[in-house]
Amino acid sequence: MGYRRPVGAGDKTNVMLNYVYSLLEAECMRTINAVGMDVHVGFLHEMATGKNSLVYDLQEPFRFLVDFAVISLIESRKMENKDFIRTESYSLRLKPSGAKKVTEEFNNWMNKKVAYKKQSVMWSYALLLKTRELAQYLVGKRKNLDFSKPAYAVERQDSDEIRQKILSIPYSEWKKMGFSKGTLHYMKKNAEADKPFSLNAHVRERVEMWGEC
Repeated sequence: MGYRRPVGAGDKTNVMLNYVYSLLEAECMRTINAVGMDVHVGFLHEMATGKNSLVYDLQEPFRFLVDFAVISLIESRKMENKDFIRTESYSLRLKPSGAKKVTEEFNNWMNKKVAYKKQSVMWSYALLLKTRELAQYLVGKRKNLDFSKPAYAVERQDSDEIRQKILSIPYSEWKKMGFSKGTLHYMKKNAEADKPFSLNAHVRERVEMWGEC
């Protein structure tokens, strides 16, 4: 039997990326239709029969949400082998269980808040606002158009600096701060591991202050 070249995504990461990009594409199409523009008339992507060029254009400033969603799934190890299936064409696809997990993670990122024009809005609403601004710009109701805002600020609680501080804090010093030995032991295990972790505001403040006095 001859070798059959895989069709479509051949690895789990690209399977998830492709699926989440399709979710973002559907979200952009819904938003464009909501403001009354033509999904086929784009600016960055070539216009051709059957191509939703404006959808592809609008996806560009929001692609990072797809990347973060997939990175989060990988780091949290939520996805399991049973969430994928190899087809007859040797390509890899998501099973319903995997599609559900990926969709939930994408929705989680779309529902995260971002500061925009003195408001705190979800990224899904920010997408709608930017689409409206584009429509207003095209009909002359706006003089300027800026897709660099809102901007996502990466704030990870498990940075290398925080990990090193946690590992270097003596149990005796931690106890003087009013925390239990068990809490620090758990934090040190997290700091040594490859998996992401979070800290509550009070604990994080103490960790950041330690060693600076």
